[in-house]
Amino acid sequence: MGLTGKVVVISPHFDDAVLSCGDWLAACPGSTVLTVYSGVPPSTASLPDWDRRCGFERADQAAMARHEENRAAMAVLGARGLGLGLLDEQYEGPVPETGRITGMLATALTTLQPAVVLVPLGLFHRDHLRVSDASLTVWRLFRAAMANTWLAYEEALYRRKPGLVQQRLATLQAERIQATPIQGPRYNGERKRRAVAAYASQLDALELTPGQGDDAAPESYWRLEIEGAAH
Repeated sequence: MGLTGKVVVISPHFDDAVLSCGDWLAACPGSTVLTVYSGVPPSTASLPDWDRRCGFERADQAAMARHEENRAAMAVLGARGLGLGLLDEQYEGPVPETGRITGMLATALTTLQPAVVLVPLGLFHRDHLRVSDASLTVWRLFRAAMANTWLAYEEALYRRKPGLVQQRLATLQAERIQATPIQGPRYNGERKRRAVAAYASQLDALELTPGQGDDAAPESYWRLEIEGAAH
């Protein structure tokens, strides 16, 4: 199984790909990060507790600041950032159905034609689980047509919650999805730490010092296969 060629990382929120896959992105400049919940709420939207804890006075102000932070992080890693423009759950808008996310991801990946797709394992937070399930549906439906490699990444910070990785792997096994651990590309520089630092508005709320928390631990990936499928 080759791990070379064009890489697309599917990220639920702006910081997830960098926190969880930043070393891979640093090792493979020219990759694309596709953020699902990248929408900006209206100026009249209620201010969620998370945005308040991050020091913002308006929800749209928070979302626009995170767009700028993400652009800075992508520049550090030499990656391209694209977004699907959906609003995440905290903004209390219509929750996008998994089927809608599936269709949007399928369209984007058909256009991008990546060789390697990295998807969230779906460990915690309903936004993450929706994106993970939608990604896995795209993989099941199009894995024959898309001649590429699909891997799941463990979401940084969430993977440290006791039992979550094991529970999710058991759920996938029950759905006849086999997950085998695999190493990503090696990268030993400072670009991931600098990219994580670009998400400055959330670091205090996350109680995270770039390069000194779970973001600095080795990244974890799982190769996905359908049980009994021909190779």
